[in-house]
Amino acid sequence: MDALELLQRFWDDPEELRKFFKKFQKDYENYYGKAKISSIVEKAIEDADTLFETLFELAEDESGKHLSEFFKPLHNKEAGKSYELQLLKAYGTLSNSFLRVYAIRYGTSYVITGGAIKLTDQMKDRKHTKVELYKLNLVRDYLKENGEDGEFVYLDI
Repeated sequence: MDALELLQRFWDDPEELRKFFKKFQKDYENYYGKAKISSIVEKAIEDADTLFETLFELAEDESGKHLSEFFKPLHNKEAGKSYELQLLKAYGTLSNSFLRVYAIRYGTSYVITGGAIKLTDQMKDRKHTKVELYKLNLVRDYLKENGEDGEFVYLDI
C-alpha cells in the first residue's frame, strides 16, 4: 500500500479519526474553536473525499499544469517559486482545511510522501507532522542522490 492509499484509509475511518481528534482536541480548539468531535470527524471525511477526488481528476491531466496549481511550496516564503525536488503541500478543499498532502516535485511528476491533519502552526510542533517532514526530506535526499538512475521503491519509513 502506498502513502496515498494509507492516507485515504486513515481519513476515511471514523473510528481512527475520532481517536485522533480526542488526542489532539486542545490543538483543534486552539485553532478552530470548540466543536463536537463527531462534527469534526464528519468534516474531515467530507474534506478528504473532495480532496482525493480533486487530486485524482487533476492527475489525469498529462501536462501536470493543474497539479502544479494544486500543490504549493511547503515553505510559504517560497510562494511563486518552482524548482526540482521542491517540498510541497496540498490543502483540503474546504475553507481553512486542516488536511495536508505532502509531495516532492520530480520533473513533471509529484512523489507523494504522505499527509497529515495539521492543527498547529509548525510541523515540528507535533510528532505526527514531524514524521511527515522527515519523510519529505528522506525522499528528497534519495531522489537527489540517485537522480534519474534511482528506482522507485516502497520505502519502509
